[in-house]
Amino acid sequence: MLRLFIIILGMFIILMPSSVFANEDAGKKAQVISLYKSYRASLKEEDNQAALKYAKQMYELTPKVYGKISNPHATAAFNLAQMSELLYIREDAAALYREHIDILDALNVPKDEKYLGKLRLLTKAYMRGDYYKKAAKNGRKELKLAKALNIQDEILAEYELALGIYNYRIYGKAGKAKKRVNKAIKLFSASYGEHHIKTAKALFWRAKLSMGLNKNRKAAEEFENVLEIYNENLDPGHGSILQTHAFLVNTYEKLGEKEKSTEHCIAVAKERPVGFEREIEPLYKVIPVYPHSAERSQSEGYIIAEFIVDEFGQVKDIKTLEGENVKTFEKAAHEALSKFRYAPSIKDGERVKTEGVLHKVTFKMERR
Repeated sequence: MLRLFIIILGMFIILMPSSVFANEDAGKKAQVISLYKSYRASLKEEDNQAALKYAKQMYELTPKVYGKISNPHATAAFNLAQMSELLYIREDAAALYREHIDILDALNVPKDEKYLGKLRLLTKAYMRGDYYKKAAKNGRKELKLAKALNIQDEILAEYELALGIYNYRIYGKAGKAKKRVNKAIKLFSASYGEHHIKTAKALFWRAKLSMGLNKNRKAAEEFENVLEIYNENLDPGHGSILQTHAFLVNTYEKLGEKEKSTEHCIAVAKERPVGFEREIEPLYKVIPVYPHSAERSQSEGYIIAEFIVDEFGQVKDIKTLEGENVKTFEKAAHEALSKFRYAPSIKDGERVKTEGVLHKVTFKMERR
């Protein structure tokens, strides 16, 4: 996987043609060229730390030799951004991609598809670095440019869907986000067909937005549609299938339809590629009610509980193992846990009870 990433990374590296060095100081020029060769060699050897070191040295040297507003420094900023992203130095990656774009703008480079791809990298770096508002702003810029370039519908759909997701995640504006997602669905359907995986991905997000708007009946219908498409196109146990089952558990629990919720708990159990674990995440959970006495006294605490998950994915026989302020929070924690839903365990092809499942419920006052 790492080798594949390095190959892909190499595709994005901007080569420095020798012509850009023609009129520069020969000694410094030779130093930059030497650093670049070492950088490329380190990438081929998959020595990422060495590649990062050489990329930093190039980034520090190029503005001294060519100036900050120059193609060589734009290249150096881009390459260092790529290495920072690879090594999860996310704050640096976002800042460096931003610097790269700013230099390109100052140099009046064409706003073509190559430039659009770099805007995309910047937006994703903002999202990974939790700069959500910046991601949304840059996402709008991407979409505007994509439309101006008359990008193919199937690519434009990706930008529409991404902006819809940004709007929802950042601002919680499900209604506004839904307009973008609906456009994406229309474009994907026209390009690939209604039963394509890409169309299903956009439909999945529309179902999530319906949940956000408390339209749970509509959400259930949409998730069932997505599940049908995934089952047609993906192998059993695929993560997207399991995730859709989990959302259907949530949706049917909110609708009070326990039997349908149980069906999807069992479906996850049958398709899950690994065995049940003591600390596995529930498919459906509820937020515990904060006790009034604890709110008045500003008390906080936690409960670590152990329980049984039965053959239908329901929680039984809850016991407190340990905690902080147990007397204050135990009842509220147990009441919440009793409503959780899990995928039951499968043994020799049969659903069985699972003992010793653990979950920690934390009670923490909201900071204002």
